[in-house]
Amino acid sequence: MIKKSKTKIRIKKKTAIKAFILITVFICESALSQQFGNLVNMGQIESDEIREASGIAASSKNPGVLWTFNDSGGKNSVYAFDSLGNHLGSFSLVGSRNRDWEDIAIGPGPIEGEHYIYVGDIGDNSIQYNEKYIYRVSEPFVYVGQVPVDTALYDVERLVFQYPNGNRNAETLMIDVLTKDLYIVSKEDQTIVYRSAWPYTFYPEPTLNVDTLETVVSLSLSRKALGGDISPDGKEILIKDRTHMYYWKKDDTQSIGEALEENPELVPYITEPQGEAVCWAGDLSGYFTLSEGLHPYLYFYPRLTTSITTDNANCPSKFKLDQNYPNPFNPSTTISYQLPESDKVEVAIFNISGQYITTLVNKEQAVGNYLVQWNGRDDKGLKVTSGIYFYRLKTESLISTKKMMLLQ
Repeated sequence: MIKKSKTKIRIKKKTAIKAFILITVFICESALSQQFGNLVNMGQIESDEIREASGIAASSKNPGVLWTFNDSGGKNSVYAFDSLGNHLGSFSLVGSRNRDWEDIAIGPGPIEGEHYIYVGDIGDNSIQYNEKYIYRVSEPFVYVGQVPVDTALYDVERLVFQYPNGNRNAETLMIDVLTKDLYIVSKEDQTIVYRSAWPYTFYPEPTLNVDTLETVVSLSLSRKALGGDISPDGKEILIKDRTHMYYWKKDDTQSIGEALEENPELVPYITEPQGEAVCWAGDLSGYFTLSEGLHPYLYFYPRLTTSITTDNANCPSKFKLDQNYPNPFNPSTTISYQLPESDKVEVAIFNISGQYITTLVNKEQAVGNYLVQWNGRDDKGLKVTSGIYFYRLKTESLISTKKMMLLQ
């Protein structure tokens, strides 16, 4: 059996500030566990083209953009949408074939600084295919709020591979951004993690070259693995089955395989009909899940509790207020900021006319990286209307303000 970690640190709400949902601080000393909050319904997927979403990935170069595709036999296309499910575009992968696409990942590749989409044609329910494929293409620029496009992506490459111990069925593809290694998790009674270690070779045309993956570790899950993702900083891992979400935290001395050898924590997950997709948010504020079906709901699980690292080098060196995420949002959004020194801090919300809405933070805070959430309510606990709002971070010596959009 997999046991839940007993290390849980919850940060209580201040009852005096009704719009304050949670605050997370990433300090720079001792090590504590990370936990996540309950499901937030972000809305339905708008596109009629997405009917069997079998994977999901957060963009590395386009803030607020997510990617998915349809399961086996669908078009050889990937679809972009925002964190509220709004359709942004359809992109066909020229030269590829959707035999049984099962998962998608975003990560680095051969060109330094470039971001790539990886699509795993790794499904094999009948265990009949000797060769499996991973397709790779440079991630295009997509913008939240753009008019949806229907276009093609060229220069698609493929990695052809086989398993070292016979044919396998799999629905999980992950990439370690720190090493560029690719990981595949089998969907069988015995869950096995396989790796294609960098440097691997993708080919622009069909090839006779076939890579053999290496076996990394066996996992003990309650059911068969359906999806997974490695965080954008390479330090956290999620793998899901039909009813559970498993979480691993990797320290700086471990490989992905070494981290997976340890017992995972169970983090929040509400069972979805045909739920096969999970990915980290691009800003690490939580994780998204998505299921199959026409207009499925996009769900988000926000990060809640304190995360503390032993690396003092991670302490912020300058005052910074980041763009909220998701944006646009409904019903809640996360605001992150950095304090290079202890200071009296105020985080407040104003409407487009400059009228005060609510205060999220008003206290002395130590050096660190902070997250705070706003649930779209004023200081009386009432929902505010859709529109443009401003959030202001104020200290004794500095003020920074940014704009966000609420869609009720």
